[in-house]
Amino acid sequence: MMNPHVLLLGGNGRVARAMTRLMVSRSWRVTSVVRNPQHKEDILRLGANEAVQCDLRRIQTVEDASQLIEKHQPSCVVFAAGSFSSPYEIDRDAAQHFIQAACQADHVHQFLMISFPASRRHPAPWWSKQDIASYRAECETYPHIQEAKLQADECLISAARQRELRGGKIQAISLRPSWLLTSPPTGKVLLGKTPAVGQVSIDDVAAVAVSLLSRNDTNGWVDLVEGDMEIDRAVDALVENKVNSIEGEDVERMCKVKRLNA
Repeated sequence: MMNPHVLLLGGNGRVARAMTRLMVSRSWRVTSVVRNPQHKEDILRLGANEAVQCDLRRIQTVEDASQLIEKHQPSCVVFAAGSFSSPYEIDRDAAQHFIQAACQADHVHQFLMISFPASRRHPAPWWSKQDIASYRAECETYPHIQEAKLQADECLISAARQRELRGGKIQAISLRPSWLLTSPPTGKVLLGKTPAVGQVSIDDVAAVAVSLLSRNDTNGWVDLVEGDMEIDRAVDALVENKVNSIEGEDVERMCKVKRLNA
């Protein structure tokens, strides 16, 4: 697999910055998109090939997102942006515009969304009663973020299906880490059928994201918490066992819902 050119949206976020360092260490090309132009120099010091200023709240249509994608011609798009204050503008609307634009661009072969395990409509079938209670508590505490991320995750499934129907293919990955820690990485995680709520270091999230993007056979929803399996081995097991955290959700309904500007 050739080294990708990654368009990294939300480039100044903690996960995105950690991803930048790892991708650069692998000689991947990184175009990092930041909201504040004052962050551009700092992003370039991390090793990014290019730092681009764009306020994602100004991405009002799929065409707006397409213009940025076509200008930079990435092979991979990563949506690592998020907003507690404007989740519907950023986590839902901007994300959906970039998802649809990427899935319409033949040169984009991978799309990775940073989401979280509570981004689902139904409790996961492998969860315990305590997990279900924790999931419901998260939904009640952060209802707008949960709904915004969920609509984006579902949009990615739908847009990838539409691309397949047109005869194309895209790796559509929603990486769904639980609560983020600033502690040093452990290099070990649990992927796939995880508890509803857990924790995981930011650097381990970044390492999982890069591991998923370093191969061409990863797809679907990937829930993530700290664990006891080395990261590349955990990704190997995820693929070999065909684990997809979307289990229990209505995929066909997702693909029938009309999306923004679709």
